[in-house]
Amino acid sequence: MREQQTPEAPPIRDCTQANTAGVGQGKRSPNSHKDRAHTAGDWQKQINISARIDNPQQEQALEESYRKTFPHTHVNSQDFPDKLVTTILVASVCYLSVLSFLNARGVNVSAALVGFVEALIFTGCLSVQMKRLHLSTIALSFCVCAWIVFTWLIRQNPDVKSLRDLIIPVLFLSLGQYVADVGFADRCLKLIVGILVIVGLFEVVFTDTYANLFNTFSFYVHLGGISKSAAMFEGQMLTLNGYRPEGIGRTILAFLLGPHRASSVLMEPVSLGNFAVILLAWVLSKPWSEMRKASGFALSAVLLITLCDSRFGLMMSVALIAFRCLPMLGKLAPTLPFLILALVLSLSIFMPSDGDDILGRISRSGIELQHFDWALLMGLRGPLPDFGDMGYAYVLSRFGAPLSIALSVMLFLIPMADQRGVRFRALIVLYIFASLAISGNSIFALKTAGIMWFLFGVLGAEQHRDGVTSAGSQPSRAFHMDRFARHKRNPYF
Repeated sequence: MREQQTPEAPPIRDCTQANTAGVGQGKRSPNSHKDRAHTAGDWQKQINISARIDNPQQEQALEESYRKTFPHTHVNSQDFPDKLVTTILVASVCYLSVLSFLNARGVNVSAALVGFVEALIFTGCLSVQMKRLHLSTIALSFCVCAWIVFTWLIRQNPDVKSLRDLIIPVLFLSLGQYVADVGFADRCLKLIVGILVIVGLFEVVFTDTYANLFNTFSFYVHLGGISKSAAMFEGQMLTLNGYRPEGIGRTILAFLLGPHRASSVLMEPVSLGNFAVILLAWVLSKPWSEMRKASGFALSAVLLITLCDSRFGLMMSVALIAFRCLPMLGKLAPTLPFLILALVLSLSIFMPSDGDDILGRISRSGIELQHFDWALLMGLRGPLPDFGDMGYAYVLSRFGAPLSIALSVMLFLIPMADQRGVRFRALIVLYIFASLAISGNSIFALKTAGIMWFLFGVLGAEQHRDGVTSAGSQPSRAFHMDRFARHKRNPYF
């Protein structure tokens, strides 16, 4: 029998010649962009061959040579601080539970302390990607900040929270684009889901112990969100929406779990339901052939929705699955913001309701919008009223219609690596604008928004770091995919 011969590694080409020729004479090749793209492609071929024949020395030499020519791009190796990124993501989900635990131990936690901790998380997020932050991201941030400050000056009423609400998507989306590793995102998500499930089950089984450990009611009293007189009964230690009031009752497994709604480390049942919806969207974005591999995530989403008795999560689960089955998902998505807003206004006009249910919340949100004048619609009237669960009113009054429309359009201008990214964007857009109609400003909560925008950014990177496209996930047709031409591409446009 003939022995199989291991292919030899090709010699390392000096791929920089196409880019450096004539530089000393002040010349530049008219085809320099093409040369750089072809050069990057040659590099990738050699790196792949070196990896297949197990030649790490040559692979490392190629990667170092590649970085010298393309300093603002990624190669296949993991060149980001994975432990630090994991810590940032876990902290963004769990920081309130840590503060609530300290508050229950006698530390006086205030809104200023919460803001300081969030600032630390933002600083860590920014430090990871500081050297790779795109100029377009910086320019976008300055434009958004300029508009927000302009509205402050007109209203003569600064609202720092509105600026903080917009910092979260900018930082975490760009962090996801920098990491660009779907496998790493899956591992982080498994860790976070594991924490939520374990603590959630602990809360359901040992409710009194959980209440003594975190005392979420006292925590939100110290933050100024509620008053002590708002307690449903004497000695209440869980937040107000931690129980279904009499007459409404629990929707899911009431005979087994009673009126209690679990919050896990997210401190509120609403946030736990929102996280479950984001997790389900991550699963449904996969090709049908790969969803079986994500069955653990899907079951975890169902479990979390059950534990927190999220009616919004239950409704959104049905909506996401139905929307995922539609053809041309990516082409339908841009119409969602306008269709949902039109639905909110239509229901408030033709089917008004004042009940404490989904229809009642949508109706109140639409009725409030009908009372907007031009100054409030542009975000230029102060002082800002408290709109509670009315998300559309909150967004338009804080950001103004021009910025709100611009940001909505920009969601669909972000290039996605493949059809999975396109699907995830469509599902998340459905979640965001449906939540604005029902759950107020909960989409701006760092404990769920951070991980959501990070996952969006990972799938929104022009190509995944591992260079592998999921089976059935073809590259997005809206953009020409050149893996090693990231320096030529704008991450937002």
